[in-house]
Amino acid sequence: MREALIFLNGYYDTRHLDFYRQEIVAAMEKGSPLICADGGIRIFDDLNRDGDTTLVPDVCIGDMDSVVEGRTKAKQVVQEWVGKTDKDYTDGQLAVDYALEEYGCRHIIIYGGLPRPEVYETDQFLGNLKLMRFGHYRVSTDAPYKAEMRDPKQTIHYVLSAVRLTRKNSGLQRVSLIAEADTVVVEKSENLRWDLASLHIHPDLTNALRNEFVEGAEWAALQLVEGAAPVYVIHNW
Repeated sequence: MREALIFLNGYYDTRHLDFYRQEIVAAMEKGSPLICADGGIRIFDDLNRDGDTTLVPDVCIGDMDSVVEGRTKAKQVVQEWVGKTDKDYTDGQLAVDYALEEYGCRHIIIYGGLPRPEVYETDQFLGNLKLMRFGHYRVSTDAPYKAEMRDPKQTIHYVLSAVRLTRKNSGLQRVSLIAEADTVVVEKSENLRWDLASLHIHPDLTNALRNEFVEGAEWAALQLVEGAAPVYVIHNW
């Protein structure tokens, strides 16, 4: 699956600029499109002020109300689109839709999705979380699809059937599952401290939070039963 990197106008942990730089450089080497949703382009400003190499996104899309003039310019700016004017679609939805329709990407990787803590943007975070589900809604139900929200110390996976998580450091690796539907059941899990096999991840319960990698394990994995609804899997370290 071809991947696209989506940069939202949200929180970026600038203490870890190397994380974002490495992600962008690796994507450029693979030819993956870099798409900024309006003010998400500011992470490129931060990186270009901090480094020797100029990084330029392929596309900046949205109403441009959060873009500061005179800084990093995208290769292409998209402000007009058919059927999605005004707030029919958010800038984040536009970016995901553009990746799906214009580039044919089916692996969506989102950055800047967390809320900025000083302004209590919980609503923005919850909406950004839904962008992974939105991408799935926009493609054929039987088509391959994968989505993640990546940050320096955490990745949130939107899992349709299975996921394999890789240890990021020698410390504690936490794994939590959150369901939105009542039909999420785990078939099997591996290398988790509390085995999830046959567990029903109920949308109204919190019984699948704060699991952990088995000590010393380099990876952990889980598989949903056939026909299960997607589930959010949060891996932080």
